[in-house]
Amino acid sequence: MLSSIACSYQPEKTMNKTLGIFGPYPPPLGGISVHIERMEHFLDKENIDYIIYNHGYSENKKVVATNKKLFWYLKMLFLKKHNTFHFHQFFFFHFIFYLIFSFLRKEKIIVTIHSERILLYNRIKKIFVLFFIRKTKRLKLISVSQNLNSFFNERGIKSVFSPAYVPPNSVEEIKIKSSKKMILFSTWKFNEKLANEIYNAPLAFEYLSRNKNIYKMLFMVGNRSGSDEKYLQKLISKYGIDKNIIIIYNENLVNYLNNCVLLLRPNLSDGYGVSLQEAMDLGIPAVASNVCERPKGTILFKNNDIEDLSLKIESIKNIPSKNILQEKENLDYHLQLIEIYKTSIYE
Repeated sequence: MLSSIACSYQPEKTMNKTLGIFGPYPPPLGGISVHIERMEHFLDKENIDYIIYNHGYSENKKVVATNKKLFWYLKMLFLKKHNTFHFHQFFFFHFIFYLIFSFLRKEKIIVTIHSERILLYNRIKKIFVLFFIRKTKRLKLISVSQNLNSFFNERGIKSVFSPAYVPPNSVEEIKIKSSKKMILFSTWKFNEKLANEIYNAPLAFEYLSRNKNIYKMLFMVGNRSGSDEKYLQKLISKYGIDKNIIIIYNENLVNYLNNCVLLLRPNLSDGYGVSLQEAMDLGIPAVASNVCERPKGTILFKNNDIEDLSLKIESIKNIPSKNILQEKENLDYHLQLIEIYKTSIYE
């Protein structure tokens, strides 16, 4: 089997000037997949030749579907060579794969770590992560949060801080009629584990339950097929918010922000919070837990504290959005990434 793959994908003798990107690509919609899709516009603008290896099922002229098959990790070791390969990390075993890839291939390697989950690993698991990263050849590491960036730099591993935010190329405003003010809350997918350990849906739903006379919630889930809709309905019934919630699946969040007075991100664990910057760029205030570095201008509340969340939302309720967003920054991290690509490919 291994020999047949090698015969099908003979490496070139000389390295070309192309970029390989591995990560999820829409659909479904998630933080990493949206980041990769939006970066295409800037890659095309800079005439950077690239191929995306999609950890998913969709494909087009520039996107190759791997169908989430583990076999593809082996297959990538024998693909046509690129100059640089950018991996978006989302599984622990990826760190082992990067090390193997760096020994069997000659590409420069960029790895973006999108979650602070590593910081919650036990001591032994952290030691393994650090070992694999240190031994990976020709590696440039990107951390999307300051906490991650500090974690690596303090341990002698050079990391670049660069949040994954890429501004949307276009926004199609979709209107939803509501007699009440609307709050937007979103998850990539929804199940019992993610709802309670990552996204903190109970806190969001409890806040809505306490303020049913004022608000409705626009709840957006990026991946319906991977979600537990029965558990979602169970939680909605528990908090008595059946008539105060509108659920939308597999749609782009930015197209619905115009309906809302604020975006809520109460995550118990997070990396940065791209949706917060998206909301503020469109003039919508963003409220988030203080579990990690957040975009400037975000209204922060104490992690998992319903009383502090209530106070923070109450404090901005009657303030014009433009006043709330005075500290917001116009970010250009996507241009920083383009420069990282150009430096890696052409130097």
